[in-house]
Amino acid sequence: MKQLEPTNGMIITEDTELIAGTYVLPDGITIEGNDIRVVADGVHIIGVNHEHVGIRVKNTNGVSLSGLTCSSYYHGVYVEQCNDLTLDNLTVRDTHEINNITTFLHLWQPIKNAYGGAIICHDVEHGKIQNCDVQHQLNGIQLYDCHNMLVQNNNGSFNSGWGIYLNASNDNTVQDNQLDFCNRLFKRTENGSVRAEADAAGIVMVQGSSRNKLLRNSCIGGGDGIFITGYQHPNVIRSCSNNLIEDNDCRLSPNNAIESTFCKGNIFRQNDVSRSNYGLWMGYSWENIVEENHIEFNRWAGIAIEHGHDFTVRNNTIQNNHGDGMRLWLRGKRGDVLLQYWEGYEVTYNFTIEHNIFKGNHTGFNAYTPEHLADQICYGFHLKHNTFDDNRIGALFERVKDCSVINNTFKHNLQTGLKLVNDPDVDVQGNTIIS
Repeated sequence: MKQLEPTNGMIITEDTELIAGTYVLPDGITIEGNDIRVVADGVHIIGVNHEHVGIRVKNTNGVSLSGLTCSSYYHGVYVEQCNDLTLDNLTVRDTHEINNITTFLHLWQPIKNAYGGAIICHDVEHGKIQNCDVQHQLNGIQLYDCHNMLVQNNNGSFNSGWGIYLNASNDNTVQDNQLDFCNRLFKRTENGSVRAEADAAGIVMVQGSSRNKLLRNSCIGGGDGIFITGYQHPNVIRSCSNNLIEDNDCRLSPNNAIESTFCKGNIFRQNDVSRSNYGLWMGYSWENIVEENHIEFNRWAGIAIEHGHDFTVRNNTIQNNHGDGMRLWLRGKRGDVLLQYWEGYEVTYNFTIEHNIFKGNHTGFNAYTPEHLADQICYGFHLKHNTFDDNRIGALFERVKDCSVINNTFKHNLQTGLKLVNDPDVDVQGNTIIS
C-alpha cells in the first residue's frame, strides 16, 4: 500500500495509506477508480469557511475509506454514483450549519440544494457506513436515492437537523445507531414564540423511501424521535411503504416520539414511544401494524390517528398517558392538505384493536367524530380481548358507527369502564366488568 502525505486537491487512484497529521486542505481530496482502499488513521483534514467537500468519491466501485477525521467543510464526505462502498470509523464534525432559529427545515430538500452535513450519499448501492462519529452539526448521514445500504453503529447525536436522513432510498438497514437529542429551536414569526421543533429528528424518511429496516436505534429527545412522511407540499403523496420500525428508543420528544403520516404498510414493533407530547402520531396513514410497543407517560395521547384507516393495533402496553391512551378521530378537510387526494381520507375507519393493555390513562381508548362535521362519521372500530385497568374512563365512543366491544376486561376504572355518548352504533357483548 502506497504511503502519501495529503495535499490540497489531491486525487487518489490506488490503495493508499495517508500519513498521520493535521492538514488544511480547502479543496479536499478526491478518490477515483475502482477497488481502492484508503486508510487514514490519525489524519485530520480541515476546510476553510465551511465550503467545498472534504472527501469526494464519484463513479466508483469497491471504495473503502477508514480512520479519517475531517472538519470545517460544507459536506465532510460526498459520495455519488457508487457501488460497494465502505465508510468505517470516520469522525466528521463542524460542517455547514444554519445558524439561526428562524429557519424551519425543508424535509424534501433536493440533492442539488442538500443541507450541509457529515456524510452524504447519492445514488449509492450495496454500501456500509459504520462506526462513524457524526455529531454536533446540522446533519449526520444523508442518503439520497440509495439502496441496499447498511448504516450501523454510528453516533449522530446532538445535531440540529437530522441524525440519519433517507430520501427516495429503499431496502436499507439502519441499525444500532445513537441519534439522541437531534433537535433545534424555531421562532415562529406570527407570535414570536420559540419552540423545540422545526422538523428536526433522529431519523427522517421521505419521498417514498420504502422497504427499509430501522432497528435498535436510540433516538431520545429528538424534535421527533423518528419522522416518516409520504406527503410533500403542495399536495404530492409518495408513501414511504412497507418499512419495519422495530425496537427503537424514541422517548422524551417535545413533539412526537414517532410520527408517520401519509404512509402505507409499515410495521411499528417493540418501540419505546414514551414521555413525549404524543407517542405515535399517525394521521392520514393506512394498512399499518402497531404491535408490542411500550407507550407511557405521554402528554396528550399515546397513539393518535386522524383520517387513518385499516390499522391493526395489538399487544401494546399503553399506560399512564395524561390524556388518551389511544385516540381515533378526524378534523375534516383543512388548509391545502389533500385537496387533490381527499377521497379515502374523509374519515377514520376500519381498526382492529386487540390484546392491548390500557392502564392508568385519563381515557384508555377514545373514538369520536366532532359535532361540527355533520356529514362525516368515523366507523369500524373493533375492540377485542383488551384489558382496561385503572383508567379514569376505560373506553369512550361518540358519534361513530359499526363498532364493537367484545370480550374485553374492564376493571377498576375510576369513572366508568365503557362510556357511550349520544347513542353511537356499538355492539357490546361478552365483556368482563370488575369493580
